[in-house]
Amino acid sequence: MICELNKSQFYRCNDIVKQSRNIEGKAIIAGINPGRIFVDDLKTPKTAMIWQGNLDGFIFIGDSRNDSFNKEINNYINKVIKPQAKALGMEWFECISDNPNWYLTFEDEIFSDRKLSSWDQYVYSLTLHDFKSVKKPEIDQQYIVKKISPDILNDKKLQNLGFLESKIKEFWESQNDFFENGFGYCILHNNSIVSICMTGFRYKEIHGIDIETVKLHRGKNLAQYVAYSFVENCFVNGFTPYWDCMEVNYPSNAVAKRLGFKRKFEYKGYEFEL
Repeated sequence: MICELNKSQFYRCNDIVKQSRNIEGKAIIAGINPGRIFVDDLKTPKTAMIWQGNLDGFIFIGDSRNDSFNKEINNYINKVIKPQAKALGMEWFECISDNPNWYLTFEDEIFSDRKLSSWDQYVYSLTLHDFKSVKKPEIDQQYIVKKISPDILNDKKLQNLGFLESKIKEFWESQNDFFENGFGYCILHNNSIVSICMTGFRYKEIHGIDIETVKLHRGKNLAQYVAYSFVENCFVNGFTPYWDCMEVNYPSNAVAKRLGFKRKFEYKGYEFEL
């Protein structure tokens, strides 16, 4: 029987998430980032499906050959998850795992009756040694980089403050949670926020990077510059930067490589229409 854990019970998934290399599931189980967890057994789960709080899909961890979970989860998605997801405006069910055993389970068992499509994700890591060899990028003087602070969020003179507010809300339960567990930088142009690099997920000292530049200002080296500021602050404070992006997101891959990041591992994601 599929059951949902309450937040005080998330620790029961500690053992089954240990083998995962992705930090998103670990961050949610640790209670740092918001999310929901559905398991095969309330007391001693062997398998879990984690619904990311930013609505960016579902992470599968644990035993991929758990019959009691695999036989029930598809029906549970239809009856419980789908109505809630549709009410939140979700049109697609996206599932990921960094354990290749799950790929066969998705394709041949759980979702064999679905029209599945898939994509590849790349995860990059960076050492201080490699970062020190990178020259600091240059940008036009009309752009100003600032560390994200409560003062910036309270500055009503900024024309698109909602851009930053929505990015924080996407990953964090509150702005206070963001400032307590993460940090970030933004680039301003004529009192407008045009580029952001911030902590999306955090697990222990690892900071998962979320980065976005307003379309009108892309191609001006802003992403590389704001990311450089973020990474620099990571190393100054003993943090580890973590870069995760789709294989087809060529600009994101390019920025990571220019900053000295090296591909650490890759995994697959699947999706089907709800």
